[in-house]
Amino acid sequence: MLLLAAVLLAVSPPAGAQAATRGLTLGFYDGVFTASPAVRAPWLARTVNSGADIVRMNIGWVAPDTPTRPTGFDARDPGDPAYDFRVADSAIVDATSRGLRVLVSFTGAPRWAEGRRRPVAARAGTWRPNPGAIEDYGVALARRYSGSFPDPARPGQMLPRIDAFQVWNEPNLDIYLTPQWSRNRPFAPAHYRRMLNAFYDGVKSVRPAALVVTGGTAPFGDPSEYRARKRIMPARFVRLMLCMTRTKGRLRNLSCPAPARFDVLAHHPYTISFPRRPARNNEDVSIVDIHKLTRLLRSAERSGRALPRTRHRIWATEVSFDSKPPDRRAVPIARHARHLQETFYLLWRQGVDTITWFQIRDAALDRTRGTNQSGTYFRGGRPKPAARAFRFPLVAERAGSATLRVWGRAPVAGEVQIERRTASGWRRIRTMRVRAHGTFLVRIAARGKTRLRARVGAQTSLVWRAS
Repeated sequence: MLLLAAVLLAVSPPAGAQAATRGLTLGFYDGVFTASPAVRAPWLARTVNSGADIVRMNIGWVAPDTPTRPTGFDARDPGDPAYDFRVADSAIVDATSRGLRVLVSFTGAPRWAEGRRRPVAARAGTWRPNPGAIEDYGVALARRYSGSFPDPARPGQMLPRIDAFQVWNEPNLDIYLTPQWSRNRPFAPAHYRRMLNAFYDGVKSVRPAALVVTGGTAPFGDPSEYRARKRIMPARFVRLMLCMTRTKGRLRNLSCPAPARFDVLAHHPYTISFPRRPARNNEDVSIVDIHKLTRLLRSAERSGRALPRTRHRIWATEVSFDSKPPDRRAVPIARHARHLQETFYLLWRQGVDTITWFQIRDAALDRTRGTNQSGTYFRGGRPKPAARAFRFPLVAERAGSATLRVWGRAPVAGEVQIERRTASGWRRIRTMRVRAHGTFLVRIAARGKTRLRARVGAQTSLVWRAS
């Protein structure tokens, strides 16, 4: 069991009191958000009905994919005719018109923005992306989605303002960034730092208040002794990106003339089997291991190796479990919902304030090559129990032999009632006032096996069985 933050040790508020705790923004990451308007429309509606606040949207690097930079192309001008923002514009307009915030993400460089002599083994778009070109794209994105750029598809109207931009996906994997290693030494962390700083400079030159989010690191990497090293363990990747090393178990600062500049550190804390299972390797980072990255980040902040000199936020921009059905090898569907709720709680208590679940709908089932069945809805649109859990998560855990710690997130504003199942039915044991999408954390007296649920208005959470 992880050590709990001081807020978790606070005495629970009296009945009727406001349950004031740290907030949690929830959303989804799903390719359906950039599908055709007809396909994405019902899924955006389900996203809103799920109580989501945000969607992560991978719009790509929408410049021409030519061997050389197009003649006369002004990469800083989002209106340059060589850019093709049509899909991105339409998807962003649809999402924001429904009240959803958008995290704009992109991965993969056009050929002219890659380094020279890309090896055959390196995927297109991954080879030493040019930081200068990334800075230019940052300028273009910040300008186009500033809230004051005319929408070509809607004369007389402006494109929405986007307040968060993410540069790259899982930069500690060679399927997204190469090389990971060079001459038996990690290469990708320092190169990604240059990419990140360039993007930060580009975005901030236009929109100083916009958030720059790091590419979410993948949870697992290859040990140094592996001959075929294609991944760097995330804790090591982040440590090197932040110009630190570990010697005899202690952090040591490295020379760093250009420290990393960003607002939010992102990670993808996938976990094998169940949420509370830690990663096998010390440098890997699963759900209960996020604190490893938090410690690195806070140390870097103190030494000036994470700029600006402020407290950076931590987001989980991709995490999920698959369910059975439809995947015969995945966790049973009721446990899938429980895993989702516990994931939210475990990440929240380690300081994560934004989570985008992958994904809202199941992918088309393909047993030969494997596809993701992690949606809160089946592919046809029928909700799983996880859909209700996403909208109104509730978790209870032991805080002592006679005490339970109860956490949740309210779908709407109002009086939240914690109820316990008794022989005569459900009995209210605690009441608190919570804002819409606000979290609550209380302690209740309870021994042995206990069944709990939360209620606000006509809405109830799933039943949580605590032992």
